[in-house]
Order: sequence, then C-alpha cells, then structure tokens
Amino acid sequence: MAKLTNRIPILNPGYEDLKRIFTISTLIETKLTTLESFYRYKQNVLHMPLNVEATVESLKNISLDVMLNGFFDYFRYFSPVVHKLRKEFTFRKRIRQQVDEFFRKANHTEKRIIKVGIHIRRTDLNTPSIIFQGFGCPPLSYFTNAMNFFRSKYSNIRFVVCSDSMKWARRHFTSDDITFATNHSAEVDMAILTSCDHVIISNGTFSWWVGCLCRGTTVRYKQMPKYKSSVYNMTSGGHWPPDDDYNHYVAIDSDDDSLWE
Repeated sequence: MAKLTNRIPILNPGYEDLKRIFTISTLIETKLTTLESFYRYKQNVLHMPLNVEATVESLKNISLDVMLNGFFDYFRYFSPVVHKLRKEFTFRKRIRQQVDEFFRKANHTEKRIIKVGIHIRRTDLNTPSIIFQGFGCPPLSYFTNAMNFFRSKYSNIRFVVCSDSMKWARRHFTSDDITFATNHSAEVDMAILTSCDHVIISNGTFSWWVGCLCRGTTVRYKQMPKYKSSVYNMTSGGHWPPDDDYNHYVAIDSDDDSLWE
C-alpha cells in the first residue's frame, strides 16, 4: 500500500517478529508515540465493502501519514508489487538453515525431485460463523484432486505436508510420495512450504502468504471464499485473482460442496 500511495512503509510496534523472521530492508521501526498524529484507516473483512481502487485513491489524497488496520490480503493490492515482496520477505539465515536440514534428512535435495508443499489448516476453522463467512477447511477431495493435478504433470514428485492437525493429515494421506514436516515453528513451516517448487494451500492468511511467496504454481481451493458468502460478496470474488489474470494460481475444486469432513 505504501508503494501504491507514494509513501514509506514503517513498522508498527508489536510486529517486531517480521524483522526477526525476514530480512526486510524497507521497513523503518518507529515508537508508538510517533503514531498519535497518523490518520487511521481500518478495513474490516466482515463489515466494510472492499473497493481497492477507491481505497488507494482516497489514501493518495490524504496529506497525513497513515496507519493501516485490518484485512488487506487481497491480490488487487499486492499484484503490482508481488515480485518486490518476494525479494523483501526473504527468510533469515538461521531459518533457511533449518529448512536445508529438513530437506537433507528427508532426502529431497536432488534437483530432479519436484517438491510440492501442502498446507492444511483445520483446528480453528470448524465454527459455524467462520463457515458462514465463506471460510473453513476444504474437504479431503480437494487436496486429493490437487495432488493428482501435480502427479499428472511430474513423475519424480514429493509432497511435503505442514499442518496444525497432523494426526488428521497422517490418517488421510498415506501414499509413499508424502513427507510430513513436524515439530517446527510456524516460520520454519512457512519457509519449508515456500522453498518447495509448488504449493497446495488451504485457507487463512498463513496459506495466503505461502501462495504469494511461492515462485512456482499455487493450487488453491476454487470455492474459497464460498460462492455468495459474506466475504465473497464483499470482495466480489477478489480475495483471489482470476485464473486468467494471474497464471501463478490454479483453482481446483473438490468432488463435493462440503467443508470439514
């Protein structure tokens, strides 16, 4: 947003983990007292209509410094600067070393092996309100279809699963071409997934950023957000880019219309 509105990005107190995890060069840290004069712009994913172009234009016309608050994870904001974002959000050396060690132990270091990361988020999405909004965990058949999509394209393939519900994942994914990444911090999980050649994502901002930072193909659930749900209507389907506008993404459906099997 800073790039789109001709501003300089600064780091709000409380987000120091970004500097701890990534080698971000453009962020300037600031103290909370310096933010008192900032114009506060809040975007609530559930209550405010999303008009990206109008938002950008309105912020351009504000002469004050601006503090953003809320949900801005929409590709209409990010697509103009996605390549710069990938350069900025580079994991620090200690995290990259853990990723290298994981792939070494898993025997996934040969260049001829195509690595496909799978992120499965389940534990906090099984609530009526979340599903009503248009979110939730995609059904098992979505992940199966996504894996078969990559199997049809590559012969020497390994899937790497990161999940907050590894017990569920181990129960449902039993083929020999799957490796489970366990006992890592969230940032190492993200680094493992984005280090893969391609990714299959679930739902939520963690998956959203995995898909954004991945340099290969990202497969996402076609029914996310669910058609005509509150989030879908608010974003006009813009939470994800149209397939023909952003070929980094491939939308794949499930074999049924359910969430949470």
